[in-house]
Formats: sequence, structure tokens, C-alpha cells
Amino acid sequence: MRHYQIYLLQEKVASHFFGQETKLFQLFSDRENAPIADRCIFDKQIEFISKPLPTLLLQKKIKLSLKGYPSYSEIDLKHRIKIQKPNSCAELLIKGQYLSLTSEGGPEAETIFFEILRKVDPCFFAVDVTHNHYGWLNPIRQVKYFSSSYWN
Repeated sequence: MRHYQIYLLQEKVASHFFGQETKLFQLFSDRENAPIADRCIFDKQIEFISKPLPTLLLQKKIKLSLKGYPSYSEIDLKHRIKIQKPNSCAELLIKGQYLSLTSEGGPEAETIFFEILRKVDPCFFAVDVTHNHYGWLNPIRQVKYFSSSYWN
């Protein structure tokens, strides 16, 4: 079983840490491994670098994208999809500051959710501390601007 916490990071943070995802992962990993009394410090840091989830927009996009799947179900802020062949199941829960994605079997069902989220915003960052998996749902491209004198 895989369990991801998915955060929507501030654009400036995402741009700054592009290519340095390990540093972001370290923050989330340290938070999970910290004593409960110390987690509030990490929670404040995570809150500072992330932005609130657009819950209504997410609900709308997920429902619209998955309405054709016969194995899709939705109850409140919990969305579930199951694919029979290959066996793959994923459940996405919209929480206050982050999304929680739990999946079993192959990666097909979780990938469907990832594809929907990456179309909503390019700054979603997923973390699975247990299996040391992390990364952007949509790779962020850094744009480099050159002055006109560079080309002359």
C-alpha cells in the first residue's frame, strides 16, 4: 500500500526548489519522524511554504473527469476509483492543508488522480515518506530570460 500526502506549494517556493526536491522531502520526512510535541514547528514551516487547496475547484475537476468511470465513487471529500484489470485502486481525500492519496495494486488508479491534479496547478508536490517517494506532479520548467545584449 502506498500513501501520499500532496501539498500545493507557493509558486516562489516551487521555482526555488525545482531540482532540489530532496530538501523538500527532508522537511516532510523530518515532520513525520519528529516527536509529536515538535511537529507543530514543522507544521508551521509547511503551512508557510504551501497555499490553501482550492477545494471547490478540485471537487469539480475530479467529478467532471471521473464521471464516466463505472468504478468511481464520491462521498463528501473522498473520491475512490478502482480498475479491475490490472488490479489497481486509489482513494483521494481532500483535507484542509493537503490531499491524502492511498493506493493499492498497480499505479494506474493513482496516476489518474495525479493527472487530474497536475492540470489544476503545476505546484503540487507529492510525498510518500514510508517508501521515500516524492516529486512534482507536473515538472516545473524554469524560464531563463536573457537580456538583448546577450545575443549581440
